[in-house]
Formats: sequence, C-alpha cells, structure tokens
Amino acid sequence: MKTEYIILKEAALNNNCPECYSTNGMILSFKQKKQRSKLLVKTKGNVIESINCNTCENQIYPGQWTQDIERVYEYHKKTITSIPSSIRFTKLFYFLFLVLVLVAGAGYLYLNHPDLIGLHA
Repeated sequence: MKTEYIILKEAALNNNCPECYSTNGMILSFKQKKQRSKLLVKTKGNVIESINCNTCENQIYPGQWTQDIERVYEYHKKTITSIPSSIRFTKLFYFLFLVLVLVAGAGYLYLNHPDLIGLHA
C-alpha cells in the first residue's frame, strides 16, 4: 500500500524554538494518513500533529513545548476540520467483482441448468 498524508493545515509559528531559540522557521502541521492500493483507498480518522523547526531541522516533541507554543497549538487545533475515516473502492475492484459475479453465474447455469445455455446432457 502506498501511504500519503493529507495536509489539513500548516501554520508558521513565531515562537522561540526550544532547541535553537530561533523565532522563525517553526512549522505546525496537522495531517491525516491515506493509504492507496490497487483495490481500495483508505483514509484514517486520526490527525497527526507535529512541530518542526526548519532552522535547526529538529522535530519539537510535546514535552519540549513552552506554554506559548501550547497556546498557539490549541488555537490552531480548534480551527481544523478532519476528514472522516473512510474506505473507497477503486474501479479495478468493481471490475473484478463484476467478472467474479459473471463467472459464478455462468458456473451455476452450467452445473444446474445446462439446457438454458444450449448444452444438452
């Protein structure tokens, strides 16, 4: 399965980075996981949150957050709307399902009613 992430929101933060103390370069992002295969597309319901600093190239974990970062995080968290968890089938799935139903129907007719399809036992 191929994994993609749907970006719900990205926001630049002006707070001090706990690692390098830079006031620019921190990005808060909210993402949802989407998995694709040849037969289905599956969207997860949970939201993945992360804060990354582009200056020092570190991920800032919740244990390192200051009160200012937490306030900004809570504000932005209220503004996102997540996509509901879902499973969608692809056209290939429906095609294979149709072929399976047709083969099963033909097999049933061949075994139980050969006279309907022109075969005489």
